[in-house]
Amino acid sequence: ARIGDGPTVIEAQTYRHYGHSRTDPAKYRPEGELEEWLERDPLDLARKLATERGVSTDDLDAADRRVDSQIDAAIAEASAAPDADPAEALADVWADGGAAWRT
Repeated sequence: ARIGDGPTVIEAQTYRHYGHSRTDPAKYRPEGELEEWLERDPLDLARKLATERGVSTDDLDAADRRVDSQIDAAIAEASAAPDADPAEALADVWADGGAAWRT
């Protein structure tokens, strides 16, 4: 994909660390499954690889702080934004214009 040789498929296997909601303790998982997936956490693996390649933990910690700051700013902006107009709830949902275009 990076050199322009046409379409590329990227398979990203993910794992939800928590239950489906705050009230879901995820007791349906086999014992050890969560721990196995946590060992494969891509953020932890990337951090380990970066340090193995010479990136300092201070630089990684600074990057974490910058990201945390950006997330906090985005949350503050979203919280301060006016409520959405309910009349716009279905705008741009269907590529063909949806029901409004079909009638």
